Amino acid sequence: MSDNSSDSDKTPGVLLAAIQHSGERRIDGLVAFIAGQLKRQGLRVGGVVQSNVEQAGKYRCDMRLEELTTGRVVSISQQLGPQSRGCRLNDMALEQIVALVEASLEDGLDILILNKFGRQEAEGKGLRTALAHAVAAGIPVLVGLNRAYAAEWREFCEGEGQLLAAEPAAVARWLDACLAVSGRALWQTIKLAPATR
Repeated sequence: MSDNSSDSDKTPGVLLAAIQHSGERRIDGLVAFIAGQLKRQGLRVGGVVQSNVEQAGKYRCDMRLEELTTGRVVSISQQLGPQSRGCRLNDMALEQIVALVEASLEDGLDILILNKFGRQEAEGKGLRTALAHAVAAGIPVLVGLNRAYAAEWREFCEGEGQLLAAEPAAVARWLDACLAVSGRALWQTIKLAPATR
């Protein structure tokens, strides 16, 4: 990977996948559903999922991340004025989430799920380092990927990752392939997730 990993640290592409989408919010629901199903099946699931909470009288929602091993929910939105065009991301809040995810990797995971490989990760920040550490450790990684950052994703993966359609069946097939060694049958559960287009 492009986070200064050596060739010996590379993980086979089957263990790294991104669900492609075009920026719609429904991808958050699909990623959260998959994470919840895997946790209910007893897997050690790390990473984050996002929810967007509408605020009465406000034009923009409150973006919240849930860290999956602790269940801690952190608002990552700055409260800017209604006319503001600046970035709403609260960098300090994101750093809290990054620290929690990094700690979960040290404790051992069966899979890492990240709601997105977005602008922060494309610029080498956010959860990019945690993602690279998981890949180097051989932990399967599933992320949401806005097509706007597809080029940066390909650069990060160095051709190793798989691109999945934002459909439950596609994700289920990938999960079955990369978690087959555990003997878990995931297809029947995951395929019931709502389709995302």
